[in-house]
This record gives sequence, C-alpha cells and structure tokens, in this order.
Amino acid sequence: MRPLALCAPLWPLSSCATLPPEGGGEGSLPNAGAGPFREIAQAELGGARTAPRAMDDDGRFARDASVVDLDGDPSTLAAAGFFAATLRADDAAPDPLAPPNAIVRHDAADGRSFARASTTVLTPELPWEGGVVAAPSALLVGTDVWLYYAAEGGVGLARSADGIDFAREPAPVLAPLAPGEGWDGGAVPGSPGVIRLPDGSFRMFYAVPGDGDASFVGEARSDDGLLWERVGSGPALAPAPLAGAGAPEEGAPFDGAAVSDPAPVLAVSATGRPLLRVYYAARDSDGRSAIGLAARLGHDGPLQRAVAPVFGASSALSPRAPSVAVYPGLSLLFVTQAAGTRDGQGYPVVAAGVAPADAALPPPMPP
Repeated sequence: MRPLALCAPLWPLSSCATLPPEGGGEGSLPNAGAGPFREIAQAELGGARTAPRAMDDDGRFARDASVVDLDGDPSTLAAAGFFAATLRADDAAPDPLAPPNAIVRHDAADGRSFARASTTVLTPELPWEGGVVAAPSALLVGTDVWLYYAAEGGVGLARSADGIDFAREPAPVLAPLAPGEGWDGGAVPGSPGVIRLPDGSFRMFYAVPGDGDASFVGEARSDDGLLWERVGSGPALAPAPLAGAGAPEEGAPFDGAAVSDPAPVLAVSATGRPLLRVYYAARDSDGRSAIGLAARLGHDGPLQRAVAPVFGASSALSPRAPSVAVYPGLSLLFVTQAAGTRDGQGYPVVAAGVAPADAALPPPMPP
C-alpha cells in the first residue's frame, strides 16, 4: 500500500493532509471524514458548554468518552456517551488523580452537546476489578449495548438491553498472560477498543504497558465477543522508530515514545474494500501528546500509520483516549485532554473535533 501521508510536517504544523485523497486506486486509503480534525466552534456546541469542551466536569472528572449511535440511524447525530468518572464520598474533596471507579452515561441529542445530567451504569463490584472501572468501549450488538472496560485485572464486559442496566461477566474477558507467555505476557491489558465486523465476529485493540512510560497496542479476535484470542506474535502497533540512515530528516516521530488508547472504526476504501482505521493516543520522546491514525485494507494484516497526527499536533493539552463517531459526510472526534487546574492539580475534560474541516454541523441541541 502507498504511504498514508502526503507530506511529513514538523511537529508544530498540522495543516497538511495526513492521508492521500480518495479515488487513488486500490492501494489508496480514503481520507473522507478520517482527519485531520478541527476543534468544534462555540456556535456548534449547545448545552451552555464552552467549545471545544463537550464535557467539563470538575467534580467527577468524566473523561475517556466512548460515543455510540444508539438509535441505529446514521442520518441523525443523536448519541450516548459513556465516560469514565470518579465518584467520591460526600465529605471527600475531588481528586483528578484518583482512578476511575464508575462509568457514567450522558446523552447528546446532537451527538456532541452532552447533557449535564448523567446516569451511573457501572461501578466496581468484583475482586478482580480492584476498585477500578475505566476506559469504556461501547458498541451496539443487535439491539443490546455491550460495554467493554478496563479494570485492575484486565478487560471486562457488561451487557444491557437498554444502555442503562448492565449485567457484567464474572471474570475478565481478556486477562493477562503469564510472564513469558506471548509478547505481552505478564502485562495487564487495558484501554480496550472493540468493533464488530460485518461477519459478526469481533476485534479488540488494547493497550499494553511497557518498560518505563512506553506502551504498545495489541490485537485480539473473538467469534462471540466473550472468548478472545490474541492476534500475532507482537504488537499490532508499536512506537515508531527513528528514521533510518539516509532517510530525509523529519525530526523525531510524534508517536516514537508510546502508543495507547486504541479506537477502531470501520470504513470502506475507494474501490469498495473494507477498511479498518485505528485512532490512538501518541507520545513523542519530548513528552508531547497527539492523536494518531493507522489503517489497513481489509480486516487482517499490518497497520499502516500516518506520519502526522490527525489532532493535537500543536496542543499543549496532552490529548488522549480518542473516540470517533462516523456519520454521513462527517466524523466527530472526542478526546480527553487537560484543562485548567484545581487545587494545583490539572483535571481532565473532553474536547470535540470534526472532520472534514469544512463540515457543516446542524444547529446544536439544546442551543
């Protein structure tokens, strides 16, 4: 396949397209709606929220959104957002560094202006969860909502007929392997991103911690969404290596230190072939963060990464945990990033972006 990038800008530059144009033949990976993303404007965001923050909760620190179209109608933007949050005792001060201990649901009639009222749909109950439920990945399976999540002992699954009352599996559906067993043996899988393929099977991309602050992305497959097997003898996505000898000088890669928080999305190539995109959080060797994109034609095989980020290239707010909702003619991106401080500590908010940059969003609801 041809490279995803048309050019390789230095870090501060983000205006260059990161994917080749549509219609370039079988090897071309179409960029319609894939990115780069621009931040949504104030006129595009309702609910008395301040753009680009689709979620700003300095009490429970709702973050790490998973946005799903629950009405099943792609012509409408109505969606439910499932967020990790930190519930606290009434007399406890909010702590943005405390691990998430709840998954909450906020609805958005326009797909991005999330209501301030929420429903808590999941809290830790089982010993293997270790008091943590985090990094939700929600998807529709038939008429049910399946909610994958990260906990201390691995990746869990809870299912619901209405998206509110969830029943969880008693054990992790993706648990750590024993040390030395497989490339990620001994590491606890986290930050799941799950999709259902057209044949009814499932794919999961998940984060794997490495040495120090390094991290990788693994892949697993399942026929039923319950029993999973890992794919391949190594990570599906690893930090990008430095350019080799004789390569053009491009500076350090934006994802050269860590890749994490995978968010897979299904699409179709210019010639009608299935296309799988994986958005991910990236960090470079200087500690700067951005959102990257990798893709493959078909559902199997190596991922080919874009050489430039699709969001956050010039941001100092450390974007991570992407979630992408695709609609006819546009895509919405949600990322967790830093905003302000509270008691000397930063706290997370969820920002929204849209692609293509000239997309015309319908009026926000409520205005």
